[in-house]
Amino acid sequence: MDQPSRMSLLLPVTFALLWASSYATARIGLNDISPILFVAIRIGIAALVIFAVIVVTRRDRIPALSHWPPLLAGGALVHGLTLAPAHIALITVNAAPLALVHAIHPVLTAALAVPLLNERFTPRQWAGMALGLAGVVLAFPFATTQWSVIALVGLSLAALTGGTLYLKRFAPDVPPFPATAVQLCGGAIISAIGVGLFEAPQVSWTPSLLLMMSWNIAMVSVGAMVIYSLMLARGQAGRAASAFFIVPGSAALMAWVLLDQTLGTLALAGLALASLGVWLVWRQAG
Repeated sequence: MDQPSRMSLLLPVTFALLWASSYATARIGLNDISPILFVAIRIGIAALVIFAVIVVTRRDRIPALSHWPPLLAGGALVHGLTLAPAHIALITVNAAPLALVHAIHPVLTAALAVPLLNERFTPRQWAGMALGLAGVVLAFPFATTQWSVIALVGLSLAALTGGTLYLKRFAPDVPPFPATAVQLCGGAIISAIGVGLFEAPQVSWTPSLLLMMSWNIAMVSVGAMVIYSLMLARGQAGRAASAFFIVPGSAALMAWVLLDQTLGTLALAGLALASLGVWLVWRQAG
């Protein structure tokens, strides 16, 4: 395999693994900090880091002010209203099932893009969509009586999908790296509002929290997004999306190693079914 081919494979796989790592590492960090505050600090610092990189490298320009409103609104959805409910849910839901629900995001986005953005969806992709949703029903603990948790996870998925479609519709031409910096600002703002309205913020700056916070800032909110920017620059956005099918399995493995969380037979079957469904969708899209 030549160097370009290795890079084409390495970038999306690394992106997906970093994304998957956030579920287990965030769960560890939540032992010492309230969930919405964790999100606000994480993405606020990440925004500052990316802006600093833009200023120092001078490779990209900060988006024009006319682009800021849609980027801020989309970022409030994709980063704020996606991460805050998910972090609240992580207190009571294992990492792997939550990652599985989020892995349906690219499938759901593709399906909604058919009527909203006039994109094409083939019969095989519709079959993959059905398999993916069936896998979520099997793997996610819908039998729980904690309907508030189910509502939180649903809100997180809706915000991730809705924000993605919104950004594709109203901010499609902004370079991804500087666009992410502004989006993170939107997420930080809505998360800070959430802390004030819904949370009695608590934090204990233990070594564990500092390590988990640093990992999520540097490796996920910044590192994964830098890799995504590189893939977009190489015309590999489709590969980034297709890599999402390995996120739930990776998250399950990391949760087993770091948190001693295991999945039952039914959940494992759902995980496999959903992964197959997402693969079918993006096999056609890639």
